[in-house]
Amino acid sequence: MASWVQGQEAYRLGPHFWPTPNPEFVAHGQMDGVLQPTVSGVLTSGLFGCVRNNGRRFHEGVDLRAISRDKRNEATDPIFAFEDGLVRYVNRTAGNSSYGRYVVIEHPKIAPGFVSLYAHLRSVPDAIQAGVSVEGGQVIAVMGRSAGGYTIPRSRAHLHFELGFWLGPNFQKWYDQQPYESKNDHGSYNGMNIIGLDVWQLLGALRRGEAEDAWQFVMSEQIAVEAFVRETAIPELLVVNPHLMQNVVIPPDHAGWRVEVTWYGLPTRFKALTAAEMEGRERWLTVNILRPDLLEDKLCLDMARNDIFGGAGAKLNSLMRRLFVD
Repeated sequence: MASWVQGQEAYRLGPHFWPTPNPEFVAHGQMDGVLQPTVSGVLTSGLFGCVRNNGRRFHEGVDLRAISRDKRNEATDPIFAFEDGLVRYVNRTAGNSSYGRYVVIEHPKIAPGFVSLYAHLRSVPDAIQAGVSVEGGQVIAVMGRSAGGYTIPRSRAHLHFELGFWLGPNFQKWYDQQPYESKNDHGSYNGMNIIGLDVWQLLGALRRGEAEDAWQFVMSEQIAVEAFVRETAIPELLVVNPHLMQNVVIPPDHAGWRVEVTWYGLPTRFKALTAAEMEGRERWLTVNILRPDLLEDKLCLDMARNDIFGGAGAKLNSLMRRLFVD
């Protein structure tokens, strides 16, 4: 039988739910006692962004510490669904992903393709499986330290939590075009096919009442770059989530797209452009940097630079190739 977070209001973030039983963030908004740092012990290493290896390694979620343990010092914290949704994927094999055991839930009430991801789980109930509907605050798993290819010690058991956009079903086609030697064991719910948003900032905005819900936060995110893509195919993310389209209709002389992107690579708006609007942009991808201040000191990302032809860094180029995979 399903169970839910006790004392629900203590874990509410607007219409959504904090995903662990730790009350400290909702009560006080603090990092201390909430985040689980890496072996470095630096608290901010549990945050989203360029927070690891002296700013040179990107972390696409937040790591939330355990507050309950058994006699073997293993974490026992229940994990709660962020919002009502549909379970899209459950990986029960700890060793075949760096996420260990993980669950992906889509939240159509927020937006089509908006997902939450819960990783390093100790266990997932048999009732939680692809195609099952869950309610916000429902227990979906138990916190743990499962991981593939490395070991997380008991003392650092945690929930790796992400919110973001699922990029669509054609991930395997893109994956096969990459120089990866390992097979894709997770279909289109491989973590590489989910673009995480700045979840710590989102959670904070919800707590402070600066955003009514997750979608309002996404739409208020600052745009760092605009990418111009000479392509008439409809990007897969836009097929998944038409709400990201700025045009009412695609113009008859459609020649390309303008894609607005945050500093960390989240595409938030698409506009179909006419031939006149694409004039002078002969390359497949060109970039305008709108907010260089948002890209400063982001050593772990290669989004866009003025010193390279076309302006697109490796991360942005890879993202656009994924969106327009053919």
